[in-house]
Amino acid sequence: MNYDAKVATILLIKGIFYKSDNENAWLEMVENSRGVISDYFSVIGLALEVDETEGYAYLKTIEQDEDAPQLPKLISSRELSYKVSLLCVLLRKRLVDFEMQSDSSRAVITKEEIVQNLLLFLQERLDEVKLRKEVESIIKKVEDLGFLKKLKSTEESYEIRSALKAFVDAQWLSDFEAKLQEYKGERWS
Repeated sequence: MNYDAKVATILLIKGIFYKSDNENAWLEMVENSRGVISDYFSVIGLALEVDETEGYAYLKTIEQDEDAPQLPKLISSRELSYKVSLLCVLLRKRLVDFEMQSDSSRAVITKEEIVQNLLLFLQERLDEVKLRKEVESIIKKVEDLGFLKKLKSTEESYEIRSALKAFVDAQWLSDFEAKLQEYKGERWS
């Protein structure tokens, strides 16, 4: 495995690997070393998923046969909080709207737009300082997931990353809608 393939491997271990993170490592992975990298991860029960059109790749757990000895899960699934899930859904909707209406290469949203979108769905009314802190915490969690990237040009703008489409798909939205209905039922009873 050459240097760029090793870099791609490390970036995949860290999370979602975007082409824009390291162009050389991306090209090496896609054009020359995809099989080697895929084989490397399959040994430990991970599958390499690559979307060349959108320019991102990530690892996911390989579904194991029930009869085979079970490997421990390397990538743990964790349930997202209601507010983080809500922001992911709102960002996914914004990404769809952006793709239908814009010629630009990336979808950008400001922190103020995020606040305004979340306020429509949050029942509790916090004072301004608490609200800002909570929204910043939610944004940070979505950034850590790899779905938002803070733009260097300004502290108040974020790029919505295309990998969000792979994780927030129709099934995920359906599951979220069911949980939202359950949440509403608990909240109003």
